[in-house]
Amino acid sequence: MMTLQVRDLRKEFADRTILDGVSFDLARGERVGLVGLNGSGKSTLMRILAGELTPDGGALHWGRPGITRAYLSQADPWDPDRPLGDPLGHLPADLLGRCGIDRAMLRRPARALSGGQRTRAALAQVLARSPELLLLDEPTNHLDAEGMDWLRDVLCRYRGAVLLVSHDRWFLDQVVTRILELEGGRLKEYPGNYTAYARQKQAERERADAEYREYLQMKRQLEAAIRREREWANRAHTAKPDPTASVFQKGIDRNMARNHMRTVKAREKRLERMKVEKPREQERISLALRGGTDVARNLVLAEGLGFTYDGRRWLFRGASFYVQRGDRVAVIGPNGSGKTTLVRLLTGGLAPTEGRLHVAPVRVGYLDQQLADLDPRNTVLQEASGGNSAPDQARVRTLLGCLLFRGEEVHKPVSVLSGGEKVRLAVAKLLLADPDLLVLDEPTNGLDLASRERVEEALADYPGTMILVSHDRYLVQRLASRILHIEGGRLEAFAGTYEEFVQRGEARERPEAAAEILLLEARLAQLSAALAAPKEEEAEALQQEFIRVSRSLRALKEKTT
Repeated sequence: MMTLQVRDLRKEFADRTILDGVSFDLARGERVGLVGLNGSGKSTLMRILAGELTPDGGALHWGRPGITRAYLSQADPWDPDRPLGDPLGHLPADLLGRCGIDRAMLRRPARALSGGQRTRAALAQVLARSPELLLLDEPTNHLDAEGMDWLRDVLCRYRGAVLLVSHDRWFLDQVVTRILELEGGRLKEYPGNYTAYARQKQAERERADAEYREYLQMKRQLEAAIRREREWANRAHTAKPDPTASVFQKGIDRNMARNHMRTVKAREKRLERMKVEKPREQERISLALRGGTDVARNLVLAEGLGFTYDGRRWLFRGASFYVQRGDRVAVIGPNGSGKTTLVRLLTGGLAPTEGRLHVAPVRVGYLDQQLADLDPRNTVLQEASGGNSAPDQARVRTLLGCLLFRGEEVHKPVSVLSGGEKVRLAVAKLLLADPDLLVLDEPTNGLDLASRERVEEALADYPGTMILVSHDRYLVQRLASRILHIEGGRLEAFAGTYEEFVQRGEARERPEAAAEILLLEARLAQLSAALAAPKEEEAEALQQEFIRVSRSLRALKEKTT
């Protein structure tokens, strides 16, 4: 069943066209990703579909009158001083439980909750309405890997239509079956997930390059033919008349000159009609980035490492691991598990509570989430050059161009940059400083898809040792060769890629999942028997438990099949 048909949607702000003839369909059960550069109009389109904005042209045709819709915006909807339970207390307890919201959280004010907890609460609020159209603008913001897995499972089972904006490529790969791309106010559709979209975009670029090369070859041939025809025409016009030629012959010569000029004009018109615009060239990281090749083999050695802030709750304890020259280590784990704390230990910002930690005396480049090392008084070019001991403007400008700072943008003051632009500048500054050890805490936070790809490409070209904290699993899978996993007070070192780490975890979980399924099935049988003739005071509690166990069993079976 068709949920929505969008036809020729147009929207302008301050004489700037944001949406220009946007058309697409959404069917029930579809999960569609909306992508585009920051500022391309994604949130504007979502707000129009949600009824918050009125388009300047075009129409929305709903599948039937009264179709329900719910919109999750990027804005935090919570009053920071109001207990979360005030707006959420009326929601079903099983829904809150599935969204990871417990009674203790409901009693706390929103400002006391993490970004991930507030995002889960906002998702619970929109999911409670079971809308036929679910509009989600950056729902993965602040969610850790566990939170994104949970949301993925929710959306993959959702029966209504889902349109979502996300800059997390792994999440788009797992959830959506079609991509809508907004660029220059126009919309284009691509079947498949994000990886399929990226392949199709690359094929389009290669096809456009081939068409442009073919156009240049044909243009050169036509221009040569035009020059020849023009020369013939000019010779015919300027040639001295032959006094012995007949009037008839002179007429033939004039006609030939006119024919040559007509041919010239026809070919010039053809050349104008066949004009093909030059495709925008993608800058590539072609710098000889340095750093980390002449240092000692062992850069980090931890033995029995432990840390606690209050002496009671240990973030990790008894951790032993090493980092050697050339390693690319990803630090992963849930929010609050201690990833940033570990990074601060490695960079000297904190001292271990117990154990030994040795970090070799090498040049360390550190990107923190606050981007504190950027000077707002500098321009982009000045700030990027400041980290380079031998400023090479061509090298600096090349890397800035690769990270999407083009032309006059390099002269923008740091103070006016967006959050994503500051991240890209900080990465450029670090790479140009040629560090031996690169330590990055969430380097793709706040970046759109294009920026994430450029940062990833730049980091992949870095030859030194890297320690990376990130929830961006696409980035981790491409860059990391070793994993440090922190969860539940333990730090585990794993030699291998992220995919290998996940596969090992799934292999371990299968026997445990089989045992849990048996326990849940046994409990479900007990509850079924009890519900056949329940005591009046126990009926509601038994019914609620039956629902919870049924859902848990179904989810576990779906996960293991």
